[in-house]
Amino acid sequence: MAMSHVQPMLLLLVSLFFLPALRGAIDFEYCAKNGNDYGTVTSIVVSPSVGPHENPTITINLFGSASKNIPAGTLVYVAFRDGEFTGLLKTYNLCDVSACNNEAEIEAGTNFELTLSDVLYVGYDEEIKYSVSLRRKTLEEEDPIIKMCVDFKVPAPAPAFVSI
Repeated sequence: MAMSHVQPMLLLLVSLFFLPALRGAIDFEYCAKNGNDYGTVTSIVVSPSVGPHENPTITINLFGSASKNIPAGTLVYVAFRDGEFTGLLKTYNLCDVSACNNEAEIEAGTNFELTLSDVLYVGYDEEIKYSVSLRRKTLEEEDPIIKMCVDFKVPAPAPAFVSI
C-alpha cells in the first residue's frame, strides 16, 4: 500500500500544534534567602494569552503542596526582574486564584494550584526573570512577609507559521 503525500504533511502539522503543549513545566528556583515556609512548588506552567492584545499577557499556573496552612488573607505578588530593576506586575488575593474560599485556607498536606491570569508579558530577554511570591501581612510588620517565593524565566515564544 503506497503512502499518500498528504499523510506525512498532516502528521507534521498535528505535531506542530501539540508539541508545544507537551513541552511541560518550566524550570524554577526558590528566591534567595526566601524559601518555602508554606510548602513546596512542584511545577510552573506558563501559557500565552489568547486573541489579539495591545499589551500581551500570560497566564501562570503554579502547582504546589502545602506543608503549613496558607491563610485566606495571603497575597500573591507577580513581579519581574531585569538586572537590578524590579517591577511589580500584578497582586492577587489567594482566594481569587486558588480553590480556597474567603473564609477558609489552603490546608497543610493538600496540593494546590494558583492560576495567575492576565499577567503583563514584558517580552523575552535572557536577563528577565519572573517571580511569584506568597506574602502574609502581620500587625507588627508594615510590609508583607514573604512566605514562599520562586523565580523563573519565561521561554521565548514559539515561531508562528503563517499560511498565504
